[in-house]
Amino acid sequence: MDVHGHEVREPEPPIAFLDLLILGEWKDHVRRGLFRYVISGQYGFIAQLNYPRHLKERPAEFRVEKFEASEDCEVQFHLSAPFDVENSPSVVSINVSPIKYGHVLLIPRVLECLLQRIDCVSFLLALYTAAGAGNPHFRLGYNSLGAFATINHLHFQASYMALPFPIQKAPTRKIITSGGCVKISELFNYPVRGLVFEGGNSLQDLSNTVSDACVCLQENNIPYNVLIVDCGKRIFLFPQRYA
Repeated sequence: MDVHGHEVREPEPPIAFLDLLILGEWKDHVRRGLFRYVISGQYGFIAQLNYPRHLKERPAEFRVEKFEASEDCEVQFHLSAPFDVENSPSVVSINVSPIKYGHVLLIPRVLECLLQRIDCVSFLLALYTAAGAGNPHFRLGYNSLGAFATINHLHFQASYMALPFPIQKAPTRKIITSGGCVKISELFNYPVRGLVFEGGNSLQDLSNTVSDACVCLQENNIPYNVLIVDCGKRIFLFPQRYA
């Protein structure tokens, strides 16, 4: 109530431009019929049985032509980050085999034809994308080779999830705080093992800490998965055995 007794409504938070752009371009690509199938049903649930997957597993492909997504009209837009390499744009592309609504791919420095290995620059781009979307329902993920990556070129998966993942509510136990004030914890009393990174003096500090851990796993030939939530403020890292 204001001083005159009138009800005062809190202003609605502004919708981030990147968030509108991703979903707007997604709908446009749906209208143009560029997806291989339509996710039907009221909730868009998909049940998938992967029982024989381990019997038919093949090495992830590296195909240069797969970087030319623009030829298939799959690119939604180019991203511009302050640390982008000149003449090597990062793009957001539709996933032509989407798991759910708004499922896209973030492809860093697409013209460099990078392998599916995280580095500090590509991971910082992923965090900037999560922060720029400004929507807690927008989450990014990464699968390394041996941890369900099916194509051997650098990309992150991203999509909108209406509800938090159960693991976002899992109990954690602090391990250490890094030099950049990044809090590192482990999942505690939970059926999945993993590390949780959050905080930091800046997004750069958080990115450096997580990407250093990813590079360490890569150099030791350990597959892993990454989940980026809370607009880039919290990251889960899951070391794996080869899938």
